[in-house]
Amino acid sequence: MRVAAGVILIIAAIFNLVASLGYMAGGAATTGVSNMADSAYVQNQNMTDEEKAKMDEELAEFRNEVGSSGIGLMAFGVFLLVSVGILIAGAVFLFQDKKPQFIMVAGIMAIVAEVIGILITTFGVTNIIGLVGGLLAIIAAKSMSGAATPPPAVE
Repeated sequence: MRVAAGVILIIAAIFNLVASLGYMAGGAATTGVSNMADSAYVQNQNMTDEEKAKMDEELAEFRNEVGSSGIGLMAFGVFLLVSVGILIAGAVFLFQDKKPQFIMVAGIMAIVAEVIGILITTFGVTNIIGLVGGLLAIIAAKSMSGAATPPPAVE
């Protein structure tokens, strides 16, 4: 089971790498569109006071909706990028049968990344792989910590 959990964690890490690049690019594009709207507003100075007030309201609403979502997407992309290294390290420790606490953290991180991804987008096949890998890693880590041999008896 440890080997299966490790392989699934590596596959989930690869999916997270691709997703992180997509989320960071999407967040940057969203933030860029918000900034472009600001510059388009500044360049259009041939408006009446009434038109400017209406444009200010619309621009503030647009900035609130789009700008904050772009930063959120970029932050989730960075989180996924960090998870890639942790999931791969967790898989290596699974293969070596070492550090059950770190494997537990990697499993929890895999599950959290998938749950956040499901909340942002939709539930898909790639989410199943991350969830199963995280659960198997947690189960394997618990069995490793419980299988420790007791210290030798003192005579």
